[in-house]
Amino acid sequence: MNTIVRKITSAIGTAALLAGSITPLLQPLPAAASTTWSVGDVFVGINGGQYQVYSNAGVLKETISDGLGGFTTGCAFNGALDKLYTTNFGNTKVVVYNDASPHTIAQTVDTGAINPGGHSESVVFAASGDFYVGHPDGDDDIQRYDAAGVYQQSYDVPIESRGSDWMDLAADQKTMFYTSEGRKVLRYDVSGVGAPLLDFAVLPGAGVAFALRLLPPGDGSGGLLVADNGEVKKLDGTGAVVATYDVTGEDTWFSLNLDPDGTSFWAGNYGTGKFYKFAIGTPGVDTHLLTVDTLVGSGDLFGICLKGEPTAAGEEDTRRMTGGGTVDGKAPVGLPTEVKHGFELHCDKASLPNNLEVNWGKGNKFHLENLTSAVCVDDPLLNEEQPVAGFDTYKGKGTGRYNGVTGATAEWKFTDDGEPGKNDTVHLKIVDVTLTTVVDIVGTLKVGNHQAHK
Repeated sequence: MNTIVRKITSAIGTAALLAGSITPLLQPLPAAASTTWSVGDVFVGINGGQYQVYSNAGVLKETISDGLGGFTTGCAFNGALDKLYTTNFGNTKVVVYNDASPHTIAQTVDTGAINPGGHSESVVFAASGDFYVGHPDGDDDIQRYDAAGVYQQSYDVPIESRGSDWMDLAADQKTMFYTSEGRKVLRYDVSGVGAPLLDFAVLPGAGVAFALRLLPPGDGSGGLLVADNGEVKKLDGTGAVVATYDVTGEDTWFSLNLDPDGTSFWAGNYGTGKFYKFAIGTPGVDTHLLTVDTLVGSGDLFGICLKGEPTAAGEEDTRRMTGGGTVDGKAPVGLPTEVKHGFELHCDKASLPNNLEVNWGKGNKFHLENLTSAVCVDDPLLNEEQPVAGFDTYKGKGTGRYNGVTGATAEWKFTDDGEPGKNDTVHLKIVDVTLTTVVDIVGTLKVGNHQAHK
């Protein structure tokens, strides 16, 4: 209890139970036997060596325990998504669970052997499979371990109020952004022997900054989100606050992580034991999409991560969707209701090839030249079946040639709902260089198949 009380009082003093939400409050169902973990599932550290596991819709699936007791905080999946790494703050350990049901414990890494009483709090991965662990106490260092959990190195990072509290690794694989329970977002070069870097930002006002996550492209130029106790702040690439997110009656924002859909994030309040889903593009007060009450009350919710969460330093995303066919669907008056298409598209838009060809009517065609946006998600109402890919929906945008003229834009949503493709769907809109919509069709494949690939 002393550890928990210290953590709470170091932020704002003893937290009181708060109430209030404009969205319906989801109450957890009793935990069932071990279930399959899906991309988009939310993992919430609730103390007692435990994490609650929720679907992306906020329904409790199960509760897992490391058997150690103690205060639990951060967590992260490795690049292969086959292991969940959790931090036991109270025991200064990292506990690793197998993703495969029944989610047995694969390994326990004693970070306290290097930093006794350091209190392991946050964990992030590099593309190499190495992982970093932040410590707000003890020697305050960030530790690096290889993929096998073998200690490699410690980094004596500059601190503000309390150690290397929460952190996120940039896409360059060497710039670590972190907070130290103060007003700064600090940076440190974790390549070689390590070296301090210029601070990224000094946050305005009073409060205590906790969890943070970099936004695309993951190098700081796209800014970041930070749980700043009284609210969640969005910073731009210069470190300036450009948006805030809050909920009436919630004043203890501590945990935060991105959703695999690329457009939303989750944040938790330790003062009430509730966590919330927000649309990144919809800041403000009470603009949240979802409210979930863990029912643990005050002082027991201190970590959130998601399976498949986008990370700037994660392993290369090689997922893709292929296929095509004919859709005979609904379209506005004057637009074609039968469209043929074929494609190979990667979930990481930087991975190649990315091709999309669309044909309709008498010789009309669109050819994708540049994929500008790609988001792959797992819709719980769909099932890609075999082979299991971990996603079934591809949302994309791009530019290309319409009837040979460059400057057209396309936006689409393709789904893979099992074999042989009769349930796969298309939502496709194409706008030419004059901003005239030439295709806007929604429907199910009449002929063809979409295939998601792991």
